[in-house]
Amino acid sequence: MKAVNDGPYVFYKENNILVKSIVVKRGKPTVQSAQFNLAEKEEVSLSCTFREHPAWNFSTRLKSALGTAPSVYPPAEKILAISDIEGNFDAFRSLLLANGVIDSKYNWTFGKGHLVLVGDCFDRGEQVTACLWLLYNLEEKAIQQGGYVHFILGNNEIMNMSGDLRYLHEQYLYHARLLGMDYRQFYSSTTELGRWLITK
Repeated sequence: MKAVNDGPYVFYKENNILVKSIVVKRGKPTVQSAQFNLAEKEEVSLSCTFREHPAWNFSTRLKSALGTAPSVYPPAEKILAISDIEGNFDAFRSLLLANGVIDSKYNWTFGKGHLVLVGDCFDRGEQVTACLWLLYNLEEKAIQQGGYVHFILGNNEIMNMSGDLRYLHEQYLYHARLLGMDYRQFYSSTTELGRWLITK
């Protein structure tokens, strides 16, 4: 199994925010951790890093609050609909660049357009977490430009959130063991990504 960076994973415990990542150093996966007070939430910056493609690196801040999005919208100026990314960050990034949704610095360049993810961001690939954080990040950027990002949960999301891991890439179970956790905790209601996914 190839060693790859993974995370960050954000966990909430009482009044603390715990951020954990898997970072490969000298070919070996290592755990990096940081802890913040809940009052610092809006100041917490998360970094997604790519061992073999540092130009892909990006960061995002935690949202101050999460809410359920509306289910009905007026007609969009333009729409790009994508499905079955399945943890392939390279393909996802390339599609967004090729269709003018982002630039190489992950700025939103789609104006008032809507990006629609029709499920199955999870499973099979090695960079599910980075794909999720990019979507999380682009939501705010899109709204600022009059656009929108819709992430519709597919069967793979529902399976992961409910503990059905039959299509899960083996690296995630390995990383969970490195973090001393059960993988099913990664998307529970005590995590930022879990809470975010629940709103979908």
